[in-house]
Amino acid sequence: MTIIKTIKLLPVIIIFVMMASCKTQSLENSAPFSIVEKSYFDWVGGKQGTQGTTIRIEGTTQSLNVSFSKVFFQEREYDIVPQFNGESFFIEGNFSEFREREVIMDKDPAAEVGNKTSDTEKQFPFDLEEDQAILLYSVNGREGYYKISDLKKMDKVYRP
Repeated sequence: MTIIKTIKLLPVIIIFVMMASCKTQSLENSAPFSIVEKSYFDWVGGKQGTQGTTIRIEGTTQSLNVSFSKVFFQEREYDIVPQFNGESFFIEGNFSEFREREVIMDKDPAAEVGNKTSDTEKQFPFDLEEDQAILLYSVNGREGYYKISDLKKMDKVYRP
C-alpha cells in the first residue's frame, strides 16, 4: 500500500519542485548601485515619420561584478550598452520608429498589394507610470529588477 501512495504523490512532488524552481520577476528594494541622474527625451528626425525616445541613466556602484542588460520604459524594451568609468556608469537606451506609408484601401484588390500586415506586439511585463522604468541587472549571474521612479522629461530634440 505504501508504494501506491508514493506513486500517487509523485506527480504532486514533481509539480511542487518545478514551481519552486521557476524564475520570478521580483523588484529589488536595494541594489548594489545607486542612481545619480535619470532622464528621457523624445526626438524627431530629419526624415519624415522618423521619431523616437532616448532614456539616460547615470549612477555609481561599488561592485565590479554588476552588469546591466535592458531597460523597460513606456511599454518598450530597450537594449543597452552600459559604459563604466571606475565606480560610475552611464546607460543610454534608444527607441526609434519610422512610420511607413499609410495602408491603401481600395475597391480594386490589386491596388492593396503593397500593404503590410501589422506585427503582433509582445505583452509588456510591467505596469509602470509614464516616468518609471525597470532596469534589468545581474550580479555574479543572478538577475534582478530595479524600479526607477521620477525620470525627468527633457525638452524634445529635433535632429537633422
